Amino acid sequence: MDHLEPESPTRTDPVAATMSAVVGGPLGEHAGGHRWWNATRVLLGATGIVLAGGMLSKGACVPSGWSKETQPYAELCWTGLAGAAAGTGTPPHVTTWLERLAGLFPGSGTVATTAVLAVLLGALALLATALLVRVDERRPWAAAGWALGPLLLVHWLSWELVAAVGVAVLLWGWTTGRSWLAGVGAGVGAAFALPVVAALLGVVAVGGRWRDRVDALLAAAAAYVVVTLPGRARVQEPDVGSVWLLLQQAGVGAPRTARWVVQLAVLALAAAAVGWLLRRSGRPTPLTSARAGLVMLAAALVVAPSAPPELALVLLPLAAIAVRRWRDLLVWQGLHLVSWVLTGWYLGEALVPTVADDTRAYWLAIVLRVAGLVWLVVAVLRSADDDAVEVGGGEADADVDLLTDAGDARP
Repeated sequence: MDHLEPESPTRTDPVAATMSAVVGGPLGEHAGGHRWWNATRVLLGATGIVLAGGMLSKGACVPSGWSKETQPYAELCWTGLAGAAAGTGTPPHVTTWLERLAGLFPGSGTVATTAVLAVLLGALALLATALLVRVDERRPWAAAGWALGPLLLVHWLSWELVAAVGVAVLLWGWTTGRSWLAGVGAGVGAAFALPVVAALLGVVAVGGRWRDRVDALLAAAAAYVVVTLPGRARVQEPDVGSVWLLLQQAGVGAPRTARWVVQLAVLALAAAAVGWLLRRSGRPTPLTSARAGLVMLAAALVVAPSAPPELALVLLPLAAIAVRRWRDLLVWQGLHLVSWVLTGWYLGEALVPTVADDTRAYWLAIVLRVAGLVWLVVAVLRSADDDAVEVGGGEADADVDLLTDAGDARP
């Protein structure tokens, strides 16, 4: 495959161009780049800084060791690694083994165990950055949406990060012709966050052969069974952040069968949107694959029975590649962060003195979360026309399949 000139975000994105003013402005026409400071090394360094900032943001809970009942939520420093999760669900039983393993290292108590687990998760976050840089040869800097994402900053100390890294493996594996690895990433991710299954269906709908899709699905099923065999995640329905909880609190509860019908209808609508994206794209590309996965996963998150704030992290790898404009990424994450704050204050009873335990403030958090997801999907669908490639009247060129060719050695 011919070598493609990488895009520079400071030339193509208004927000990136404005932010680049602090380092001298957008990339010049005659800039030669630097042999050592490539996208991978720069973004790995940026990821490390973001991870450090995320650890500092949990500092308010360290003195008490996350032992106070409401303080972690009121001060927005909760983490499931320390047994202080936002929802009532539990992660797969393998996390208990990891916690016991972490307890073998020097130090004792919740803080020491959490620190060891943070090192493990930090390494996984760096791995996700390295993989996302390689998803789209023309847009290595798109991984900055992950590496510098506010969601990564506030949520990476959670088991949902494992699911997010699984999504990154899924996207990288599929777009580089490694269908089995893609399936393994999706299976592990689904074991920690079931909506990842929707991302798998969206990503593998783009490019590849039917045999590749079957391989990916079989690998995903095998990985899911292996991870969940000791014990599956358990969720009380409806739970934190869910639209179903809003309806329940508003006195408009829905039976389980009705919820399933609505969930299937929303996912079917998302699948139709993916089909439209495929027709508009003309040929399979990493960008299209990320967009298809994003639409399906966002739909699953909208109707998920449990949606604690940290669950949004699983969408970030897809959003980083699929969304071309930083403005849209920042709007989505801005709405989510406000929702996260309101959720923490609600769970920490910080709203009680002023709102008299009125749940409507919490409903606003759910509405903002869903609004952010809708914004992201609309942004992806609107930008499909800008990137549409017409080949043979809208049909994919049989000689040009970037996802299949991506498995070949790059020059």
